[in-house]
Amino acid sequence: MMETNNIHIVVNPTAGSGRAKRVAHHLLQKIKSISDYDFNLTFTIDKNDALFITRKAISDGASMVIAVGGDGTVNEVVNGFFIDGKPLNPSCELGIINCGTGGGYAKTLNNPDSTEEQIELLFKPGSTALDLGNITYQDYSGKTGSRLFVNECQIGIGSDVASRVGKKSKIFGGTIAFGITATVLAMFMKPLKVKIGFDNEAFQELSLIGLVIGNGTECAGGMKLTPDAKLNDGLFDVLSIHEMTIVQRLLNLSKVYSGTHILSPHFSINRCKKLMIRSDQAVSLEADGEMLGNSPFDIEIIPAAIRVKAGIN
Repeated sequence: MMETNNIHIVVNPTAGSGRAKRVAHHLLQKIKSISDYDFNLTFTIDKNDALFITRKAISDGASMVIAVGGDGTVNEVVNGFFIDGKPLNPSCELGIINCGTGGGYAKTLNNPDSTEEQIELLFKPGSTALDLGNITYQDYSGKTGSRLFVNECQIGIGSDVASRVGKKSKIFGGTIAFGITATVLAMFMKPLKVKIGFDNEAFQELSLIGLVIGNGTECAGGMKLTPDAKLNDGLFDVLSIHEMTIVQRLLNLSKVYSGTHILSPHFSINRCKKLMIRSDQAVSLEADGEMLGNSPFDIEIIPAAIRVKAGIN
């Protein structure tokens, strides 16, 4: 592995209601106190800034890029590691300081909760090669797009929750914001009629409240929707949420925080390397909490795609 001596820090100053900006200052002071590393810091302003900042940083020789923000910031930074699906530098490492209200990817990585411990993790030797997902989709202008994701993507109720929570203030934290929104939508969500093809199998016609393609285990403020997913097994865990009564929806919703919902007959899990989603109705998809576009969707795992400073081995 390349020695981590050229660091670029990418900060979303609005993440965590401004917490990321404060944490970035602490991170800089820590780097200065423990090392002679060369480093640069850039604040994002607009959507996808982190992608282009990262791409330039790696092209200029960065051996580690640190994302300071939530899952959306991490997603943008990770997409900056690649151009046309190819890594700019396979040895470049991803570091994460979690300041988001959800922070599902950092939790899946088993990274520490405290900022101090997260910073210490960045400077421990070694990193772990982890999988990514790639989505091909139609953007909202009708053009074909492609996007990598680190943790999860969803259609149905999960996509609607992400869309609504993303537009609101999360002053009381991600768990409450996501939980309240999911509860309201669970009472009114109509099933989607979709066709899904797992790997090279024939399409299945399904009526679903939601579909979760999990690379990681946790999202949306602590929901363990795909509790047995692994970030380095070369497979997605795909959770299908089948039709159920409103009472059943509300009862099962409380179980997603422990992961025991998968024991219910109203949920099913498939493991696959790729899947295709088709629908005659408009179906939107979110990835790592960010809205991407509409079906059709082709989703594929990319094994051991990026080296990450992670608490898992």
